[in-house]
Amino acid sequence: MKLLVNEKEETIAFVGETLGDLLSHIEKVGVAQGNVVRSIKIDGQESSPDSSEAQRTQISEIATLEVEISTLADMINKNIENADAYLIRLIPGIEQSVELFRIGNEQEANKFFVKIVDGIDWFSQVLDIILTAKEISPETVFEGKSIQDRRTSLVGLTQQMVDANKNQDWVLLADLLEYEILPYYQEWSNLLPGFRSL
Repeated sequence: MKLLVNEKEETIAFVGETLGDLLSHIEKVGVAQGNVVRSIKIDGQESSPDSSEAQRTQISEIATLEVEISTLADMINKNIENADAYLIRLIPGIEQSVELFRIGNEQEANKFFVKIVDGIDWFSQVLDIILTAKEISPETVFEGKSIQDRRTSLVGLTQQMVDANKNQDWVLLADLLEYEILPYYQEWSNLLPGFRSL
């Protein structure tokens, strides 16, 4: 098997039969302290290093394994960068949805709305990963509000939006998006870059 670690060919002697054994060995012995396996490609196909299917793959079945390793700090910063980039797309999507609800194009607006709800879920998960990795308590206050208060507010707003959508109350849904959700994510867009230095 050809092994590439951060695009450089490596030879690692270890005892084991599965990819899980090899990845565990790489993290314990084969990389500098504090580094972790960030991503893998098995014969050119992306796979999660945490996938149980990938972990069970027999080494003998792999022709080429590409492993990307990085520090935990680099991974956290990458998550912050991804979340920040996502907000740059989410905010205009919210604005577009509001505009479409306001002009009565509910069908098109609802396409955006579904993506917004998915985006809310994705952003919340990434934010939880960042907060856990940075060991930031939900009670930590940023600009006058704790993270927990923000979460509680978002849960309530999301429920109101789902109810408004179910009741086809497009005016209420547009108002919630414009006056509550949009400022919520604009605020996160301002807060997020500061998390790199925490």
